[in-house]
Amino acid sequence: MTGMVWVSRAMVHASNQRPFRNDVAERDHARLIEIKQANERGEVMAPEDFPTVIFGAPHAVEKDYGVPDLFAAYGFWIVSQAVVDVLRQFDLGQAQIRPVPVLRDDRSTPIGGDWSCINFGNAKRAVLPEQSEKIRLGPQNRYNLPATIADNQLAVSAEALAPPDIWVDPQLWAAFFVSEALGKALRKVSNSFFLTKCRVVDG
Repeated sequence: MTGMVWVSRAMVHASNQRPFRNDVAERDHARLIEIKQANERGEVMAPEDFPTVIFGAPHAVEKDYGVPDLFAAYGFWIVSQAVVDVLRQFDLGQAQIRPVPVLRDDRSTPIGGDWSCINFGNAKRAVLPEQSEKIRLGPQNRYNLPATIADNQLAVSAEALAPPDIWVDPQLWAAFFVSEALGKALRKVSNSFFLTKCRVVDG
Protein backbone atom coordinates (compact mmCIF):
# COMPACT_ATOMS: atom_id res chain seq x y z
CA MET A 1 0.00 0.00 0.00
CA THR A 2 1.12 3.53 -0.72
CA GLY A 3 -0.06 6.85 0.58
CA MET A 4 0.18 8.94 3.72
CA VAL A 5 -1.72 9.72 6.90
CA TRP A 6 -2.09 12.77 9.12
CA VAL A 7 -1.98 13.07 12.88
CA SER A 8 -4.13 15.75 14.51
CA ARG A 9 -2.77 17.72 17.45
CA ALA A 10 -6.14 19.42 17.98
CA MET A 11 -6.69 17.72 21.33
CA VAL A 12 -3.78 19.54 22.94
CA HIS A 13 -4.08 22.86 21.13
CA ALA A 14 -5.26 25.72 23.36
CA SER A 15 -7.48 27.23 20.67
CA ASN A 16 -9.71 24.13 20.70
CA GLN A 17 -10.40 24.29 24.44
CA ARG A 18 -13.60 26.02 25.55
CA PRO A 19 -15.40 26.46 28.92
CA PHE A 20 -18.42 24.25 28.26
CA ARG A 21 -20.29 21.71 30.33
CA ASN A 22 -22.73 18.89 29.50
CA ASP A 23 -25.55 16.88 31.02
CA VAL A 24 -23.43 13.71 31.33
CA ALA A 25 -21.12 15.45 33.79
CA GLU A 26 -24.10 16.65 35.82
CA ARG A 27 -25.51 13.13 36.12
CA ASP A 28 -22.33 11.19 36.82
CA HIS A 29 -18.92 12.85 36.71
CA ALA A 30 -17.06 9.56 37.30
CA ARG A 31 -18.83 8.05 34.30
CA LEU A 32 -17.90 11.11 32.22
CA ILE A 33 -14.22 10.43 32.86
CA GLU A 34 -14.66 6.78 31.80
CA ILE A 35 -16.41 7.83 28.58
CA LYS A 36 -13.72 10.38 27.76
CA GLN A 37 -10.94 7.86 28.26
CA ALA A 38 -12.74 5.20 26.22
CA ASN A 39 -13.27 7.61 23.33
CA GLU A 40 -9.58 8.54 23.38
CA ARG A 41 -8.72 4.82 23.18
CA GLY A 42 -10.87 4.42 20.07
CA GLU A 43 -13.67 2.48 21.74
CA VAL A 44 -17.28 2.59 20.59
CA MET A 45 -19.62 4.61 22.79
CA ALA A 46 -23.10 3.41 23.76
CA PRO A 47 -26.04 5.65 22.81
CA GLU A 48 -26.60 6.66 26.44
CA ASP A 49 -22.98 7.83 26.73
CA PHE A 50 -23.50 10.75 24.35
CA PRO A 51 -24.45 14.15 25.78
CA THR A 52 -27.91 15.48 24.97
CA VAL A 53 -26.90 19.12 25.51
CA ILE A 54 -23.70 21.17 25.63
CA PHE A 55 -23.82 24.54 27.42
CA GLY A 56 -21.50 27.31 28.48
CA ALA A 57 -19.88 27.04 31.90
CA PRO A 58 -20.90 29.66 34.48
CA HIS A 59 -17.62 31.52 33.94
CA ALA A 60 -17.88 31.59 30.12
CA VAL A 61 -17.62 35.03 28.52
CA GLU A 62 -18.61 36.33 25.09
CA LYS A 63 -15.33 35.49 23.37
CA ASP A 64 -15.66 31.85 24.45
CA TYR A 65 -18.68 31.43 22.18
CA GLY A 66 -16.68 32.08 19.02
CA VAL A 67 -16.04 28.36 18.77
CA PRO A 68 -13.88 26.62 16.12
CA ASP A 69 -15.03 23.73 13.93
CA LEU A 70 -13.67 21.25 16.48
CA PHE A 71 -13.67 21.98 20.18
CA ALA A 72 -13.57 20.28 23.57
CA ALA A 73 -16.72 20.36 25.68
CA TYR A 74 -15.74 18.97 29.07
CA GLY A 75 -14.93 15.41 28.06
CA PHE A 76 -16.48 15.36 24.60
CA TRP A 77 -15.37 16.55 21.18
CA ILE A 78 -17.81 18.65 19.17
CA VAL A 79 -17.64 19.29 15.42
CA SER A 80 -19.41 21.77 13.17
CA GLN A 81 -21.84 20.84 10.43
CA ALA A 82 -19.21 21.76 7.84
CA VAL A 83 -16.92 19.10 9.32
CA VAL A 84 -19.75 16.57 9.55
CA ASP A 85 -20.52 17.09 5.86
CA VAL A 86 -16.91 16.20 5.04
CA LEU A 87 -16.72 13.22 7.40
CA ARG A 88 -19.88 11.68 5.93
CA GLN A 89 -18.09 11.32 2.59
CA PHE A 90 -15.50 8.93 4.02
CA ASP A 91 -15.22 5.50 5.60
CA LEU A 92 -15.82 6.17 9.29
CA GLY A 93 -15.72 2.53 10.37
CA GLN A 94 -17.31 2.40 13.82
CA ALA A 95 -16.95 6.13 14.45
CA GLN A 96 -20.21 7.83 15.39
CA ILE A 97 -21.51 11.36 14.89
CA ARG A 98 -24.50 12.42 17.00
CA PRO A 99 -26.17 15.84 16.71
CA VAL A 100 -26.19 17.82 19.94
CA PRO A 101 -27.40 21.35 20.73
CA VAL A 102 -24.71 23.79 21.85
CA LEU A 103 -26.06 26.58 24.02
CA ARG A 104 -24.84 29.59 25.95
CA ASP A 105 -24.65 29.46 29.73
CA ASP A 106 -28.35 30.37 29.94
CA ARG A 107 -29.01 26.88 28.47
CA SER A 108 -31.52 28.29 26.01
CA THR A 109 -29.65 30.47 23.48
CA PRO A 110 -28.12 28.40 20.66
CA ILE A 111 -24.63 29.08 19.39
CA GLY A 112 -24.81 29.56 15.63
CA GLY A 113 -24.97 26.55 13.36
CA ASP A 114 -25.55 22.85 13.91
CA TRP A 115 -23.16 20.75 15.99
CA SER A 116 -22.43 17.09 16.60
CA CYS A 117 -20.51 14.99 19.12
CA ILE A 118 -17.90 12.68 17.60
CA ASN A 119 -16.93 9.27 18.92
CA PHE A 120 -13.73 8.20 17.13
CA GLY A 121 -14.73 4.55 17.52
CA ASN A 122 -11.70 3.00 15.80
CA ALA A 123 -8.27 1.97 17.05
CA LYS A 124 -5.11 0.98 15.18
CA ARG A 125 -1.76 0.24 16.82
CA ALA A 126 0.27 1.76 14.00
CA VAL A 127 2.62 4.25 15.68
CA LEU A 128 6.26 3.13 15.64
CA PRO A 129 7.79 4.81 18.71
CA GLU A 130 11.33 3.58 18.08
CA GLN A 131 11.30 5.11 14.59
CA SER A 132 9.63 8.38 15.60
CA GLU A 133 11.30 11.61 16.68
CA LYS A 134 10.62 13.66 19.81
CA ILE A 135 7.82 11.55 21.29
CA ARG A 136 8.24 10.61 24.94
CA LEU A 137 6.89 7.79 27.03
CA GLY A 138 4.28 9.06 29.49
CA PRO A 139 1.77 7.63 31.98
CA GLN A 140 0.23 4.20 31.45
CA ASN A 141 2.97 3.26 28.98
CA ARG A 142 1.57 5.65 26.36
CA TYR A 143 3.51 8.25 24.39
CA ASN A 144 3.10 12.02 24.31
CA LEU A 145 3.54 14.19 21.25
CA PRO A 146 5.53 17.39 21.74
CA ALA A 147 3.73 20.74 21.55
CA THR A 148 5.09 21.15 18.05
CA ILE A 149 5.99 18.36 15.67
CA ALA A 150 7.21 18.60 12.09
CA ASP A 151 6.01 16.58 9.13
CA ASN A 152 7.36 13.02 9.08
CA GLN A 153 8.69 13.04 12.65
CA LEU A 154 5.97 10.61 13.74
CA ALA A 155 6.41 7.20 12.12
CA VAL A 156 3.57 4.76 11.52
CA SER A 157 3.38 1.32 9.97
CA ALA A 158 1.68 0.58 6.66
CA GLU A 159 -1.30 -0.66 8.69
CA ALA A 160 -2.21 3.00 9.09
CA LEU A 161 -3.11 3.14 5.38
CA ALA A 162 -5.92 0.60 5.74
CA PRO A 163 -9.53 1.72 6.31
CA PRO A 164 -11.22 3.35 8.09
CA ASP A 165 -10.33 7.00 7.48
CA ILE A 166 -10.33 8.14 11.11
CA TRP A 167 -8.96 6.42 14.21
CA VAL A 168 -6.85 6.73 17.33
CA ASP A 169 -3.77 4.81 18.38
CA PRO A 170 -4.03 3.64 22.02
CA GLN A 171 -0.23 3.94 22.26
CA LEU A 172 -0.50 7.72 21.98
CA TRP A 173 -2.05 10.31 24.30
CA ALA A 174 -4.40 13.05 23.06
CA ALA A 175 -4.19 12.58 19.30
CA PHE A 176 -6.18 11.09 16.46
CA PHE A 177 -5.38 10.21 12.87
CA VAL A 178 -7.03 10.68 9.50
CA SER A 179 -6.30 9.29 6.07
CA GLU A 180 -4.59 11.30 3.35
CA ALA A 181 -7.85 11.97 1.52
CA LEU A 182 -9.84 12.92 4.63
CA GLY A 183 -7.03 15.15 5.87
CA LYS A 184 -6.91 17.06 2.60
CA ALA A 185 -10.70 17.47 2.64
CA LEU A 186 -10.73 18.73 6.22
CA ARG A 187 -7.98 21.27 5.51
CA LYS A 188 -10.20 22.80 2.83
CA VAL A 189 -13.00 23.58 5.29
CA SER A 190 -11.24 24.16 8.61
CA ASN A 191 -7.93 25.05 10.24
CA SER A 192 -9.02 23.59 13.59
CA PHE A 193 -7.44 20.16 13.13
CA PHE A 194 -3.73 21.07 13.23
CA LEU A 195 -2.76 18.23 10.93
CA THR A 196 0.82 17.02 10.54
CA LYS A 197 2.00 14.44 8.03
CA CYS A 198 3.21 11.09 9.34
CA ARG A 199 6.01 9.03 7.84
CA VAL A 200 4.72 5.65 6.70
CA VAL A 201 7.26 2.87 7.16
CA ASP A 202 6.65 -0.04 4.81
CA GLY A 203 7.82 -3.23 6.45
